[in-house]
Amino acid sequence: MSAAEPKETRAAVPAVIAHSTPAYRAGCATVWTYLTLFHRLAKAGLEHLPRSGGVLVVANHQSFLDIPILAAAAPRHVAFVARASLEQSRFLKWIMRESGVVLIRPNTPDRAALEAMIAHLEAGDCVAVFPEGTRTRDGNLGAFRAGAAVAARRAKVPIVPACIQGAFAAWPRSRALPVPRQVGVRFGAPLAHDLPDVMEEARTRIQAMLESGLRG
Repeated sequence: MSAAEPKETRAAVPAVIAHSTPAYRAGCATVWTYLTLFHRLAKAGLEHLPRSGGVLVVANHQSFLDIPILAAAAPRHVAFVARASLEQSRFLKWIMRESGVVLIRPNTPDRAALEAMIAHLEAGDCVAVFPEGTRTRDGNLGAFRAGAAVAARRAKVPIVPACIQGAFAAWPRSRALPVPRQVGVRFGAPLAHDLPDVMEEARTRIQAMLESGLRG
């Protein structure tokens, strides 16, 4: 490159939204009202979710209700990892942008999404992922992908397993609209980021919570 040629510049990195914005608070209030009135939202184990500092929440994926359930239950901002295809909806795209959602391209090694997760965790945010990668088809817990553990290890943050219950009965993939069934989430004790096979241990604990119910 000659001296007259401009130097190559790096693409600007979007600012990390690691706090509750007006759009996020409005969204949480809306889904909390809906879930409380229509699905009798239940919460358990909130003492296991740190109120501040970086933390990775890993949850089972039962329904479209899963993200609203976690958002309504968690007493802090949560940056959800969601499919990039949701951007097809202009309204969802705006909500996700204003709420700090991390978009990921399924079935690809999405380096940008991984770096975004790490940035949120290092900024002291709570990041929530669904390691099954897709909603369950039969209500059973699927295999967990280990990729999210890389973000927790690099950011040196704990991993909290979260068990969503009732969402499959309330809104399975086979139904166009939800039905009035109780839903809830139970948080388990945090796991160390350097625990061997930490994602498999998180899956084991979520399975145990599924079998024992919300209150255990």
